[in-house]
Amino acid sequence: MKRDIMKKLGFTFLINFLLCFMLLIFGPSEIFFANVTEFDFVYGEFAGYMAAFALIGAVIFTLLFSFLPDKLYRTVMSVVFGISVGGYIQVMFLNKNLDLLGVNPEGYKTSAGQSAVNLIVWLVIIIGILILAFWKSELWKKIVMYLSVFLLLIQTVALVSLTASAKEEAYAYPEGNWHLSGKDQYMVSADKNVIVIILDYFSNQYMEPLLAAYPDAVNCLHDFTYYSNMDCVYFGTYPSLPHMLTGQEVDMSVGVNEWCENIWNDEKTKDFYDMLSEQNFVANVYTPDTNILCGLNSVELLDGKLSNVVNSSEEIDIFYKLLFKTMAKMSGYRMFPDIVKPYFYANIDEYSNIVEVKENKINNENYDFYQDLLEKRLTADKSSNYYIVQHLMGPHLYTTDEKGNYKENSTLEETTKGCMVIVEEYLNQLKALGVYDDATIIVTADHGGPYDSQVIFYMKEPQEKHDAPPVNTAPVSFDEYLPTIAEAIGDDYTEYGKSVHDYEQGEERTRTVWLRMYSEDYPAVSCYTGDKAGAENVYFGYTYTGDVSDLLKQTQIGPSKIVPMVDSYF
Repeated sequence: MKRDIMKKLGFTFLINFLLCFMLLIFGPSEIFFANVTEFDFVYGEFAGYMAAFALIGAVIFTLLFSFLPDKLYRTVMSVVFGISVGGYIQVMFLNKNLDLLGVNPEGYKTSAGQSAVNLIVWLVIIIGILILAFWKSELWKKIVMYLSVFLLLIQTVALVSLTASAKEEAYAYPEGNWHLSGKDQYMVSADKNVIVIILDYFSNQYMEPLLAAYPDAVNCLHDFTYYSNMDCVYFGTYPSLPHMLTGQEVDMSVGVNEWCENIWNDEKTKDFYDMLSEQNFVANVYTPDTNILCGLNSVELLDGKLSNVVNSSEEIDIFYKLLFKTMAKMSGYRMFPDIVKPYFYANIDEYSNIVEVKENKINNENYDFYQDLLEKRLTADKSSNYYIVQHLMGPHLYTTDEKGNYKENSTLEETTKGCMVIVEEYLNQLKALGVYDDATIIVTADHGGPYDSQVIFYMKEPQEKHDAPPVNTAPVSFDEYLPTIAEAIGDDYTEYGKSVHDYEQGEERTRTVWLRMYSEDYPAVSCYTGDKAGAENVYFGYTYTGDVSDLLKQTQIGPSKIVPMVDSYF
């Protein structure tokens, strides 16, 4: 009798530990090692704790389930084992182009057909195991036991391989650390300012729902001119932001790391930032993810161009509760069926908030930036002119309410309205300092949606005044961004190309938007980090003449050009 109880306990523990191992040990580990460059913490911060949680959880569930009545016991154990088998199949075969890092502002979306097929696969697995449990009980026990051991062994071997082959950065924080400092994020010049506020993912197609919900949302921009036909050239913060900051086209014949190195060492890039220095401008760019600008190159690459580049160790705080919760959510999102994935979707801000820099943090989240703006307030520096790029999350995530504060599961309309509240406060503080009138200010986005790849672009020039923002329909793009900044500085901008002022309303111009995509017609490529498969393998170019309606028509027709990637950013 005692021996039978021990066997049952061991059998029950094996089934429960398999699920806990997959969800709390192997899943988080595989996610971490596959995306180590995206995380600011090391493996040791969570691995041991998650293993302890898995072991304790398996023991608790073993004690809870082992003494259930026989029929209920077999039902529960079949379901638990079925979830493990279904999860393994989901990860290995059913997850297609999964947005694991939470960059989609609308969360997890899939077609009804795909979700239905996915659910059927899961039901067949679980029902099949249940039928076996009640039809051939002894055979069920053997199959479950041997298959559980098999799944544990192959995933353990994979885990050992992952830990043994991981890069040093997965285990140790760097002693020295080139990075962008947020020390002067709320500093402006008492004299001349060129200020760019980038609201990530703010398509110009968002203006209609925003103004329908909040008709006065952009009243604060009455002194600005609205360029309603602004093309972002490249979808995604990479490569759009480095393209904006350097004026360099993407060289699709080389990989991410080589392109990033080339653009920051290019003579025109050096000329632009040397010109800023000669005009007594500091150039402060506030974006927290420097991989977007440098790839895997050291941020030292930006030294001599951007003024807020520093080399020093950063003291950090780690929010362990959020760390464990987020890693478990990401693991469940990866492992569970499509129908429940939305409940486990972890937005990019969740894992980016796990680690907080104690000093000189760059605020990228809308609400964090806003709170510090209200508390610290802008101050003016009399010693230099300022070129400032504030890269905020914008409507990339719907986590901002209409007053600029944090709100989980906000809407597009509330988030875009909250962004405008934050912009208005920034402008009001510029006015309070007496530097607003003389400033050149741009409110824009680095990119729009994948297909509606036109963005908002409001620009106020020195002494510009209006009762309402005039609309300029000239066919402009971010190819004109750097020349426009040079023009605002007062330099001869023609070395860098045309500015937005060199295009007329009604002028006919052909432009191309490039989207990172995946096509089965082209070979798969690796991620630029070199440790995982790339999520994309081609650039689709959509060439159009006209405005966003013509662009959207072209996206329905299909790409005008397709260029294979060397490697993928994601």
